[in-house]
Amino acid sequence: MAKLNNVISTNNITNHVVENYHFKVMSEMTLNEENKNENFQQSPQTTTENATTAVSQVSNDVEEIPPVQNQAPQIQPDFVEDLLKKTDEMSGNIIKLQMQIESQEAEFNNRLNSELEHAKEKFTKEGYEQAQKNFESELEDLKSKYLKSIEKLEATTQTLNDFLLKNEKELADTAVVIAKEVIAKELEENSASIALNLAKELMNELKNATKIELKLNPDDFEYVKMHLQDQNNIKFSLDDAINKGSILVLSDAGNIESNLNNRLQKIKNMANE
Repeated sequence: MAKLNNVISTNNITNHVVENYHFKVMSEMTLNEENKNENFQQSPQTTTENATTAVSQVSNDVEEIPPVQNQAPQIQPDFVEDLLKKTDEMSGNIIKLQMQIESQEAEFNNRLNSELEHAKEKFTKEGYEQAQKNFESELEDLKSKYLKSIEKLEATTQTLNDFLLKNEKELADTAVVIAKEVIAKELEENSASIALNLAKELMNELKNATKIELKLNPDDFEYVKMHLQDQNNIKFSLDDAINKGSILVLSDAGNIESNLNNRLQKIKNMANE
């Protein structure tokens, strides 16, 4: 036999009130009426004569009602058996329903996990593809900016080249003028040192010469002779026609005249070609 807690769970049993049904019998009703009459007769004698007559009449009527014997309600065995069967069927249906719910819950959990894995793979792939697209877009932007920078640089370079071609002669002439001013100042202050450096340079070019004569300006003569007198194959001579800072070399290998102004003029001619 199935128990009630199979139908109503212990968690919800407090929400239900089950009481035994009480059958009311006629004898109890008669007894209650007699008690009421006795209580009424014991009250103070302040009522009227009509009230006393009414109470007596009610008492007589109650005495004439025959007492009803107490009879216990009879329960049919078939009804109890049917009730037990229905209870068992209900319990079985509840168990089946519970098993079905558990099965559906397990199926739902499996499907949910599957969908979560699928969504994870999907969004991971979509995230990677989106990141790749963003990277390619940024790369294209950088490439575009780089190409624009190169174009601007090439345009600036071309402008500078055009300017140089247009003003090359003027720039060369300007540079020569500036160099002449610098040379003139150096010759005024350090002509002897300049003559000595030119002499050393020319003597390196005439290494095979056995006899060398250096013609110098009188202002440069003593300084150059003092620094080169240790070489026996060199002869020093004065020449007023030689400019300060210049030198003329005579040798059996050839003659060379050198001064800074001549060299500067050669540079100017090369720039103008």
